[in-house]
Amino acid sequence: MQTIGKVYGIQWIKNQYLVLVLLVGLLGVSGCGSGGREDDTAQAELPLTSSFTEVAGDSAQSAPVLVSLTQAQYDVAAIQLGQPVLRPLSTTLKVNGMLDVPAQNVVSVSIPFGGYIRQIKLEPGMRVRKGQTLVVLENPEYIQFQQDYLDTKAKLDYADLEFARQQELSRDNVNALKVFQQIRSNRQSLQAQLAGMAQRLALLRIDPAKLSPGQLTRLVAIPSPVSGFVTSVPVNNGRFVNPADVVVEITNTDHMHVQLSIFEKDLSRIHTGQTVRFGVGGDSAPIHRGTIFLIGKSLSADRTVSVLAHPDAYADGFIPGGYVTAEVDIKTQPLPALPESAVVSFGGQTFVYVLEKKQTNPVSYAFRQIGVKTGVRENGYVALTLPPGVDPQQTPIVVSGAYSLLSKLNNSEEE
Repeated sequence: MQTIGKVYGIQWIKNQYLVLVLLVGLLGVSGCGSGGREDDTAQAELPLTSSFTEVAGDSAQSAPVLVSLTQAQYDVAAIQLGQPVLRPLSTTLKVNGMLDVPAQNVVSVSIPFGGYIRQIKLEPGMRVRKGQTLVVLENPEYIQFQQDYLDTKAKLDYADLEFARQQELSRDNVNALKVFQQIRSNRQSLQAQLAGMAQRLALLRIDPAKLSPGQLTRLVAIPSPVSGFVTSVPVNNGRFVNPADVVVEITNTDHMHVQLSIFEKDLSRIHTGQTVRFGVGGDSAPIHRGTIFLIGKSLSADRTVSVLAHPDAYADGFIPGGYVTAEVDIKTQPLPALPESAVVSFGGQTFVYVLEKKQTNPVSYAFRQIGVKTGVRENGYVALTLPPGVDPQQTPIVVSGAYSLLSKLNNSEEE
């Protein structure tokens, strides 16, 4: 019995040991699960920290941009303060166009009678004066024209003498009236022929009054009919040109105008007498002025109407066909404006500077940079719209020296 009791005791101890091992294993598994949940909780909280950083960054970006100056820097920058003032500025319509000249100012030079070019010294862009020789032509027919003129003139001289003699005889009833009438008719015919030949020579720029048998020429010089600039030279030396050929094209730029393309929907806002400001080619701003004097009466294929304006003054950069960007003054009204020196541009944005605070000991100034929207620019002033939080009547604005503040701000950022 004792032996059986010992066996049962040992078995009971083994069972208790197995239960203890199972409990420890369960506790270990529970601990692992609890650790995983803590990690998940930590990972779930990470985005909250990231979101907070982003919000803090946004707040930093929206913080005011300040520029500080000492009294010495303030004096060197020549800062001047002021407020927007109401100025009569014009609402504008932005349009495109080109520089052009009237049709009568473009001259295509041709010759009345064909000939070979023996001399031509022209290049596009060259300036020519009225009467200046453009080209020298050669043709044997020119000699024949002069010879015919001199022959007819000699016959007319004889006819004049015969007419005077027959007229005297007819008064004395010596000859028949029929003979006198025939002489008179022949004389009138020669007069007509000589007049026609004189006009032909005039077309060749040969003066009939100075023509004599010893001065016949086979060369003819063609002068320029106007003053202007050579725009085209489609011929060359040695070439035979016909009367229908253009030898040279000359453009007179003395009366150049601006041709604007106005869309049909905007035509009701356009009338003669309106002021136009325009820039040519590489002009970054409309620095030239003009006045509308003619409005077209027909629509083109793109539904635009040609409107012509006279420039107030001419510049060397005006070239016929040059591209134009223009602003037409539609309506004049008082708008709040600042001098253009008060507005600066940087990074595609436009700013002004307002006085944020002034300290007295030591004297220093703090200026705040604020973004604005600009409008019409005219006579050194620009219309602008301030943010809602800025009272233009209570806030001093830098009207002179704004670029110095922008430079100091940029230098500070680089440092």
